[in-house]
Amino acid sequence: MEKETHINRIGQNFTLWGLLKFSFPSVLNNFFAQLFKTLDDGLFVSRFVGKTALAGINILNPIHFFQFSLNNLFAVGAPNLSSRKMGEGDQQEAKRIFSRIFITAFVVGGLFALSLNIFASPLLRVLGADEALTPYALISLRTVFAFTPITLANAVFNSYYSTAGKPSMGLLCSIINGSINIALDVLLVVVKQLGVLGVCISTISGEAVIFVIGLIFFLNKNHEIHFVNPEGKYWSTAIASCKNGLPQFINTVSLALSSLVMNYQLLRYVGNDGIAANSIVADLLRILTSLFFGYTLCVGPIISYNYGAKKKERLRTLLKQNAMIWAMCSVVLTAAGLLLRRPFISIFINPNENSEVFYSLTHYGLTMQYLSLPFFSGCVIIPRMLTAVNEIRASMTVAICRNVVLRLLTILTVPLIFGYKGIWIAGLVCEILAFIVDVYALGRHLPSYGYDEPVRSGIGA
Repeated sequence: MEKETHINRIGQNFTLWGLLKFSFPSVLNNFFAQLFKTLDDGLFVSRFVGKTALAGINILNPIHFFQFSLNNLFAVGAPNLSSRKMGEGDQQEAKRIFSRIFITAFVVGGLFALSLNIFASPLLRVLGADEALTPYALISLRTVFAFTPITLANAVFNSYYSTAGKPSMGLLCSIINGSINIALDVLLVVVKQLGVLGVCISTISGEAVIFVIGLIFFLNKNHEIHFVNPEGKYWSTAIASCKNGLPQFINTVSLALSSLVMNYQLLRYVGNDGIAANSIVADLLRILTSLFFGYTLCVGPIISYNYGAKKKERLRTLLKQNAMIWAMCSVVLTAAGLLLRRPFISIFINPNENSEVFYSLTHYGLTMQYLSLPFFSGCVIIPRMLTAVNEIRASMTVAICRNVVLRLLTILTVPLIFGYKGIWIAGLVCEILAFIVDVYALGRHLPSYGYDEPVRSGIGA
């Protein structure tokens, strides 16, 4: 097959400042996406519908995590495949991979949405929804999740904007999506008082608009990645993409399991107020950690490109740059989060409904989560760095260790010592232990980044 000689934007020799500048739109993209989602699902429901409704939609967190795990199978794995092909000079195959994955993700999303609709009632019972929470959860399950095909397609689009050399497109889509969400929330929730249904309509409306924008962008043949004739090979491409995205898939499936266990623990120790408080804690944590997810989404294809092109010096430089960016951002964001806890929480608290107990639960949970942020962010970046250089087994091993072994172990045992506070202390303990494991795993796989001294044995070897 003839290979194109083409200089891609992700094939640049990035300085630290250049890497930050290139990834900045992707970072802002994820930040605004999470910020708008928090305002949509958290703030409007908490302040204008009530904490019971907030607990109702957040009892679905395990399903959200599983849906996100499907996103990762396609949105993490496929761009890495395309980037390697671009690094090898095979531009056309990179485009075919994108086209196949888009179609596959859309079909899988449709099957997932259909299954949820058929088994909605028994699923809610498994999740622990009582009579008070079920009506709110059912509305969300049968509206927002019906759009899973579009949600998965948007995840593919979003991950490929950076691969196509246009990370600013993801930022633009996030701003448009969030603006539509908030505008419709004001209209449907505050003015029309449609409650949870209004929030759901706002969510799917924003997703539909950015889906159309993505289609228009990737139909344009002037972009480095665009739709082409897939020429079959759906199954082999899907397997290869899933193999690359498997560590992140396991990561988020494990989060779905641990979220289910955590909900059971919260209901056991605190009740529905615990679910509502934890939803605010999780939303506020995700706002800050979204910056790291945005960075890894952008830098992953850059690493994969250089890995495919066998540019070891650049790989070593990228490793050092990632370490510096993680250290600086972790300190700044942790300090900012701890200083701004009270004003953050007060945005969500409805003074006419919520008690001091509810506030104290939220404040303590947020404190523990922000203290864990440096370790959490390291556990986000390191598995992505391993995946980008095709160390799939190592990345998958640390994901399982963190989210199956350590997370479940700490959630189940630490509350036995500290009571309900132990539910959030468990998160801090888990992230510290997981970070140690991740650093060890990265150290054992430094040859993939051009360092030949370490012996390739141990975790994931």
